[in-house]
Amino acid sequence: MLERLEQLVADAAQLNSKLVLVVANSGGGKTALLAEFAKSRDLQIINVGSELSNLLVPIASSQRSFEVLGVLRDMLSHHRDRRVVVLDNIEVMFDAELKINPFDTIKRLAHAMTVVVAWPGNFKDGRLLYAKVGHPEHCDVAVDGAIVLELN
Repeated sequence: MLERLEQLVADAAQLNSKLVLVVANSGGGKTALLAEFAKSRDLQIINVGSELSNLLVPIASSQRSFEVLGVLRDMLSHHRDRRVVVLDNIEVMFDAELKINPFDTIKRLAHAMTVVVAWPGNFKDGRLLYAKVGHPEHCDVAVDGAIVLELN
């Protein structure tokens, strides 16, 4: 699977949106694959849940939705010299308080550099899914401009 991910990352580098999504449910092997990939390239895995939460704490909750993209850009800017960043634990991005579409937000980040992301959910009929319909964090988006590696 590592070889497949390596090839997809190489393919993504040629696209406008350099986004590779590794999709699986919880316990599906995303983190292990990303760890193996990161180690092979001497990269750090960015724990978005931990880092983004810490960076958003000083920002008033009413302002977070306006600031989150800039905060994420700043967070990734420390890794620009690597040309590839690896993101895991993105669940915080689905928080309804942020009022963002996690897929669109990550896709915006993937214009300047290749972004490899563990997507916590499903991929079905060309759509990324997260949480059940009716849940405040539910997300159902068409995969447009991204490469998907499904582990399920």
